[in-house]
Amino acid sequence: MPPETMPLPSRRRVLRLSALALAGSALALWPRRPPPVTWQGQAMGGPASLTLHGVEEGAARALIGHVVRLISALEGLFSLHRPDSLLSRLNREGELADPPAAFTDLLRQALALSAATAGAFDPTVQPLWQFYRDGAVDFGAVRQAVGWQRVEVRRDRVRLPPGMALTLNGIAQGYITDRVTDLLLAHGIGHMLVDMGEPRGIGRRDDGREWQLGVADPVDAARIATHIPVSGRAVATSAPRGSLIDAAGRYGHILDPATGLPADRWRQVSVAASTATLADALSTAIAASDPARAQSLLAAGGGQAIVAGWRV
Repeated sequence: MPPETMPLPSRRRVLRLSALALAGSALALWPRRPPPVTWQGQAMGGPASLTLHGVEEGAARALIGHVVRLISALEGLFSLHRPDSLLSRLNREGELADPPAAFTDLLRQALALSAATAGAFDPTVQPLWQFYRDGAVDFGAVRQAVGWQRVEVRRDRVRLPPGMALTLNGIAQGYITDRVTDLLLAHGIGHMLVDMGEPRGIGRRDDGREWQLGVADPVDAARIATHIPVSGRAVATSAPRGSLIDAAGRYGHILDPATGLPADRWRQVSVAASTATLADALSTAIAASDPARAQSLLAAGGGQAIVAGWRV
């Protein structure tokens, strides 16, 4: 969600990389394979990491350089941290001519998932987020600005109606994970754990085990509540109060597009899907909705499973 949220434990810190936590108990490495190469950095204003297995360090470091440049380029499209990003410009001006293909690609995916979830995922909630942060405008007028159906996306143009603004923070982290994964797959990397805000595992660890993630308890973030295998899939976690919008700490950062109110029915939910883009959007949609709708939203959006969840 948007960058000004308070620095409480965010969903990015909810998923702990068990591959690191369990390294001391690992089995013997497969013979004659180079040691893992890791990287830690930032993506979309939060922590990001990468673990590559089965590649020489020199080649891995060169690839990581490509990854860092890709992250920077995609942040230049989607980040609300950056006033010079393409998304920030769209929100200010209401229209973009000749947007890059990656920008329209993610917008189309976001709107397709909005349709599939009947609006439970909706990238047009940004005016609501600004309302809860600033409180300077009429709530009814702000609600009228929300509605994914009115976003116009064409190959050569993106247009928003007056008063509308977008946030892609419920899907862009997953999209960047997928784009980084695609880049590394194209360079022949077959065993990796990519986490640009939402983790995705490809192949296996060098000891032959699946990649695993530890999910922190939503009440006690220092305790790992469960471990989730992530090889061959992505897992995204949303915690409505994992970050807070306002300085007083009243409003969680996930908003229900149907009511315009902060989501308050889940403490935390983790969703597995074939891609991090899909997992990211579905975890956001489910966290914003009545738990009774969770399985239908998962099925409608094409997710695999709700792998962990705590209701309020």
